[in-house]
Amino acid sequence: MKRIIPIQIITLLLLSTFCYGEEGIPVQKITTNFIFDGKISEGEWDNIKPLQLTVQTPNYQGDPSERTEIRLAYDANYIYLSGAMYDTEAHKILANTKERDGGDASTEWFGMVIDSYNDKQNGLGFFTTPTGSRFDAAIINDGNGRNPMNTSWNNFWDVKTVVNEKGWFAEIRVPFSSLQFQTVDGKVTMGITTWRYIARKNEMHISPDISPDLGEMGTWRPSKSKTYIFEGVEQKKPFYIAPYVLGGRSSIQNLNEGGTAYEGDNKIIKDIGLDVKYGISNNFTLDLTVNTDFAQVEADDQQINLTRFSLFFPEKRLFFQERSGIFNFSVGSRNNLFYSRRIGIDGDGNAIPILGGARLTGRSGDWDIGLISMQTQSTDAFASNNYSVFRVKKRIINPYSDAGFLLTNNIDVDGNNNTVYGFDTNIRVGKDDFLSVKFAQSYTSGVDAKAFSADPSVFWISMSRRSQRGFVYGTSLSRLGKDFDAKIGFLERSNYVRFGSRLGYNWFPDVSSKLLRHGVSVRGVSYWDNEMNTYNSSFYGIGYEWIWRNGAAIEVGTRLQYDDITTAFDLADIVDIPIDDYFYQSFKVEFATPSSKPYVLFGDLQSGNFYDGKKTTIQLAPTYNINSSLSLSATYEWNKVDFDTRNQSFIAHVGRLRALVMFSTKFSISSFIQYNSLDKLYLGNIRLRYNPKEGNDLFIVYNSDLNAERGIENPLLPLTNQSSLLLKYTYTFSL
Repeated sequence: MKRIIPIQIITLLLLSTFCYGEEGIPVQKITTNFIFDGKISEGEWDNIKPLQLTVQTPNYQGDPSERTEIRLAYDANYIYLSGAMYDTEAHKILANTKERDGGDASTEWFGMVIDSYNDKQNGLGFFTTPTGSRFDAAIINDGNGRNPMNTSWNNFWDVKTVVNEKGWFAEIRVPFSSLQFQTVDGKVTMGITTWRYIARKNEMHISPDISPDLGEMGTWRPSKSKTYIFEGVEQKKPFYIAPYVLGGRSSIQNLNEGGTAYEGDNKIIKDIGLDVKYGISNNFTLDLTVNTDFAQVEADDQQINLTRFSLFFPEKRLFFQERSGIFNFSVGSRNNLFYSRRIGIDGDGNAIPILGGARLTGRSGDWDIGLISMQTQSTDAFASNNYSVFRVKKRIINPYSDAGFLLTNNIDVDGNNNTVYGFDTNIRVGKDDFLSVKFAQSYTSGVDAKAFSADPSVFWISMSRRSQRGFVYGTSLSRLGKDFDAKIGFLERSNYVRFGSRLGYNWFPDVSSKLLRHGVSVRGVSYWDNEMNTYNSSFYGIGYEWIWRNGAAIEVGTRLQYDDITTAFDLADIVDIPIDDYFYQSFKVEFATPSSKPYVLFGDLQSGNFYDGKKTTIQLAPTYNINSSLSLSATYEWNKVDFDTRNQSFIAHVGRLRALVMFSTKFSISSFIQYNSLDKLYLGNIRLRYNPKEGNDLFIVYNSDLNAERGIENPLLPLTNQSSLLLKYTYTFSL
C-alpha cells in the first residue's frame, strides 16, 4: 500500500530553506612546545588570554570569592583547556573521588561541555576533579526532558592535575579524533561552555554567562554555549580495533526431571569478540561489533512495581551510547519509539546473545544522520531477530529548531515484521519557548495496514517554556491508536488520548537571602481510553519547592488521582485491585541536605489513600564520601500497602548498598548488594576494574544471588539460583 507523507510534514521541511548564521570567536593555536603535565607552566599559556567568567551560583553575577583563570587553545591534534583554580584556603579543597564517571556536588569540578557540531542540541562533557578523575557524559535534547545526561558514554581523552598551597591546577586535552565535527571553508565551528565549581561554597565560575534561571541542567545546555572557531584543523579519521577475551564459570540451579530437588548446571565460559571504530570522515564514524558482550555492565537496580504498567530501566551498555540523542523520538512520559534495551535483553532483564551489528553516526551540512542494525542469536525461547533504526534530523529556521524522520524495523527469521516511521519537529518560537510536533505510524505483520487511519498512528504536540524564572508552563496533547506498536520502542500504555499540563511561578531572591529559588507548581495528566471512549485516569497535584544557596532543597505537595479500572489486576502478585472507579488523595515531602558536604541525604515521603486502601512510601538515599579513595552510598525504599475492606496488605522493602574502593583513578573495586523483599532475594555484584589507559580494560566480575527464605517452596529452594565469575579483557589497537 502506498504510504502518504502528511502535508504538514512537507510544509515543515520546506521551512528548511530559511537561512541563519552566527559568528564565532577564533581560538588561538598553540605553536610553542607544549608539555602536558597539569602545571600551567610559564611560557605555555602566557600568550593566551583567559576567558571572561561569571559567578553563576550562589550569587549570580556577584564577586568571586576565589580567583579562577581558564584558557582555551588547540594544536593539530587536540583541544586544550587549562584551569588555574586558585584557593586562599587550599587545605579546604574538597576532592572526594577518584572514580571514573563518579562524584557529586561534594567535590571540586573543572571542565567543559563541547557541542562539536554546534547543533544546539547535543553536547559532550569532559570534567575532572583535583584527584585527576575523569567524568565524561553525553547530553541530548539540549538538557531537557527525562534523563538528558548519559554518563555511560565514554571516549578517549586525557587530564593532568596538580594540587599545591596555591590551589589546584588542571590541563584537559580532547583529541579531535574523539569528536565528530564539520569543516567548512577550512574552519570548524563548535559551541563550548566551561566552568569551575568550588564545592564547600557551592560556587560556580562559568563562561559564557548562563543564568541560574535554567535550573541545574542550564550549565550543560549546548544551546547556551559560546561559539568558537578552529582554523586549519586537519581531518582525523580514527581507526580503533578492540578485541576482547572472556573467560569464567557460571552455575544455574534447575529442578531435576522428577521435580524433587535442584541440580546445578555448571558451565565453563570461553568467548572472544571484536569492536571496531572507523572514522569514515571527520564527521562520520562507523562502529562495528562482532559477538557483542556486556559482561562488565553493572546490574540493574531492583524496583518494586506498584502500578499496572511496565517498569523502565536505563541503558547502560556502551555500544548504544555514542550520539544516542540522535535516535531520541519521545512521545510523552517515558514513551519512545526507540528503546535500545529491546535489543539483546529479554523482558526479565536476561541477556540474549548478539551476533553483531553496526552503527553509523555523523552530520552532513545541517543534517544529523544515525543508523543502527543489530542481529541477535536464536535461543530456546527467542528466534533470531534483526533490529534496525534509521534517523535523520535537519536544523530549520534558526540554530535552535529542527525537523526529522525516524524509521525502525524489527524482523525475525520467521518473517514476522514490525516497521515504524515517524516525523518530528522542534521549533523555538520565543527566547525560551518551544513548539514540538510528532507523528508516527506502524506496520505490523498480521495487522491490516491503514495509511489514512489513526488506529496504527501516534500523534504528539506540545508547547513549553524552558526557563525557571517567573512564569513557567508546559502543555501537551497526544493520541496513540489501538493498532500502533513499536516493538523496538517503549510504550507505557496503549490506545489512549493524553493531555498534560504544568504551570508554575518561581522567585529568585536577591543575594542577601539564603534562598536561591522558591516557587509553586501545578501539574497533571489525564488519559482517555479510545476503545471504551471513557475517561481512564488522571492525576493533578500542587507543590511548593525551596532551594537554598548551599544546595539544600525541600518540596511539599499534595496529589489527587482518579483511576477507572476496567480490568482487574494484581499488585505485586499479592493483592487484587478489582474493577471499579477510584478517586484518592496523597501527600508528599521530598528533601535534600546541602550538596557541598561529604555526606548527602535525599529523602522522599509519600502517604495517603491508594485505590480503595492506603499506601505509605519512604525512600532514603544517603551518600558518604569518606575520602577520595572510599565512598559508600545506599538506597532504602519501604512500602506499606493496606486494603482493610478486603483484609489484604503487604510491606515491601528494597535496599541497595554500594561500596567503592578507589586505589587510584585507574584501579578500583566496587560492590553492589541489593535486597528485594517481594522476591525474597539478595543479589550481589562485585567488580574489579583496571583501566591503565582508555580502551584497555580488565574486569573481574562476580554475580550471585541468595534466597532469603528457602523453605517457602517444596522442594527446598537452593541457596543460590545462579552465580558467575567472569574475567573480561579488552585491548584497543589504534591504527
